[in-house]
Amino acid sequence: MLSLKIYQIITYIIRPFFFIFFCIRILNNKEEKGKFYERKGFSRNKRPTGKLIWIHAASVGETLSAIPLIEGLLSFSSNYNILLTTGTKTSKNLVTERNLKRVIHQYFPWDAKTYCDRFLNNWRPDIAIFLESEIWPNHLIQIKKRGIPIVLVNARMTEKSKVRWLKFKKTISHLLSIFSLIISQDNTSKKRLEELGAKNTLIYGNLKHDSDILPVNSRIFSQFEISCSGRNILVASSTHIGEEVRVLKIFKNLLPSIPNLLLVLAPRHPDRRNDVIDEIKKAGFFTSDFILRSNSLNFDKNIKIFILDSIGELGYFYKKANSVILGGAFKKLGGHNPIEPARFGNAIFTGVNFYNFEEEYNNLVECNGAKVLKDDRDIEIIKDEDLVKKMAINSKNYAESLGGAADKIVLKIVGLLNENQ
Repeated sequence: MLSLKIYQIITYIIRPFFFIFFCIRILNNKEEKGKFYERKGFSRNKRPTGKLIWIHAASVGETLSAIPLIEGLLSFSSNYNILLTTGTKTSKNLVTERNLKRVIHQYFPWDAKTYCDRFLNNWRPDIAIFLESEIWPNHLIQIKKRGIPIVLVNARMTEKSKVRWLKFKKTISHLLSIFSLIISQDNTSKKRLEELGAKNTLIYGNLKHDSDILPVNSRIFSQFEISCSGRNILVASSTHIGEEVRVLKIFKNLLPSIPNLLLVLAPRHPDRRNDVIDEIKKAGFFTSDFILRSNSLNFDKNIKIFILDSIGELGYFYKKANSVILGGAFKKLGGHNPIEPARFGNAIFTGVNFYNFEEEYNNLVECNGAKVLKDDRDIEIIKDEDLVKKMAINSKNYAESLGGAADKIVLKIVGLLNENQ
């Protein structure tokens, strides 16, 4: 296939530039020093005896989804070992913190044939499991050549990605045919994958629903508890460039009716804190109206906006609030997963561009656990305390009704391992 041959030639030619790319990522704190050899397929670890299940999870979100699957597989048989590859430093740190037994971590090799061969020759996995939308041509081709079954689990295909892949219909159809099984996280993704030529597709639900809820460390925030005592809390999370303008306008409209309202503003990328501060000032707020979490948890009642410029602490604020404005959908970014705040019992509010999580939002809206903000007046609902409480209960009930995908996927994986003996 011409497009695949061109891709293989390009990935071969650009190999000398991978080191430069690696160094740039180190400067941006996205790579771990001394791990360049893993990106080239080398490893200082030896293959363990018994069955080796290779699971690839690109970043933190996919790694969190993989954990219930890993735990289920390891509990099924003491003969199973897991090789977990990830692509980011933060996801590797997550694996280290979990201290998972019989799990070996390695960084995912770049998608060049030489690196793939080296990696596979060392590890010789009995099965390969890729999460969500990880479709790497050279890896797939080399895995197939070795007769290793490969499964795409929690498979996800956005409309935007589908349209892009349709320009290379024969290529994507061929790549999808390499998978022994594709287990989609929802019906929408299943249909899109089938439009691209996928066969052997199933729906078992989203693995994220089987993962632990976000961590809540109340001890760290004892001072915050004192500072916000008696106040209503509205969380605006995972906001992107240009979305804070909308959130701040909504917040200003609510303040006359709810004067004790505290906005916890958590940008998707905390290092945007200075940009967020500029937007807050442009919206007419003063320096005395806001505070950064990185500066202090101690503040008086004059503070109107608390900027959460940290990572890994959002769970606490979801637990404290009962209403969440979720970003990513006020701009054409596809939205963010509403199940995380829903599991804490929050009424969910978001913009109209939630196309990456259509089923979740549509179901939440249908059960009256979420509201799509088509204009700023729609947020008036938050002034009705009883209605917001009902929405929060509805969203939590919906979130709790999900789950069970991990157990089903484990049984399928075990079946494929037994078939391939």
